[in-house]
Amino acid sequence: MRSGARESWLVVLFVVGCLLFSYPLMELFNDAALLFGAPVSVLYLFSAWLGVIGAVWLIHERRR
Repeated sequence: MRSGARESWLVVLFVVGCLLFSYPLMELFNDAALLFGAPVSVLYLFSAWLGVIGAVWLIHERRR
C-alpha cells in the first residue's frame, strides 16, 4: 500500500474512532442490561477499542 493511501486510511480511522467514542453514541449503550455477565456499555467500549486497534494493525501490516 502506498504511503499516501495508508495515511488517508489512518485519518479516516481516526475520525471513525472519535465518533465511536463520542458521548451520543456511547450513551446509546449506557444500559444496566447484562450480556454474557458484563454490562453492555463495557462490552461496547472494549469491542470498539479492539476494533480500532485491529484496523490500525491491518492498515500497517498490509503487504505492498
